[in-house]
Amino acid sequence: MADKKPKTPKRLRRSASIAELAERAIEPMVRKRGFANSELLMRWSTIVSAPFDKGVVPDKLNWPRESEMNPHVGAVLTVRVDPIHALAFTHETETIKGAINRYFGFYLVDKIKPSRRPFVPQLEEAKKPTQRRLSEGEEKSLAQMVEGIENPELRESLLKLGRGLKGRG
Repeated sequence: MADKKPKTPKRLRRSASIAELAERAIEPMVRKRGFANSELLMRWSTIVSAPFDKGVVPDKLNWPRESEMNPHVGAVLTVRVDPIHALAFTHETETIKGAINRYFGFYLVDKIKPSRRPFVPQLEEAKKPTQRRLSEGEEKSLAQMVEGIENPELRESLLKLGRGLKGRG
């Protein structure tokens, strides 16, 4: 038997953004789920209005077999739906379908149906830390630290940074 060498990843001969590298990394999984690329997944919150941007997640895109004969046949989009938004989602499927098709500029989705797979909520963005007011002693120590800086804009920026760091609560 011939020895199989492990497949080495293709190297880029240029600098690439993190988003581009991440998209290349998840491309096999995305194609397995029926999506041509990750555009629908990555732009979901832009395409769909609230509350469905966080309460509904695209799961799979199934193309019917007749699509080869008739190019005007759209795919069936299977989505995971948060149980809280399930009733409203059933009433708004036509609006969501229209928004997806408008975004892509062609007839992509014909039907939207809920998935049987459980909904996994997206992680919420990190909440902004609360700020407390600094005591007079803390203000004086900050002022002493930056008093040797000649540039007034830089000095004020460093004071603001110091207040933000020390005032976290």
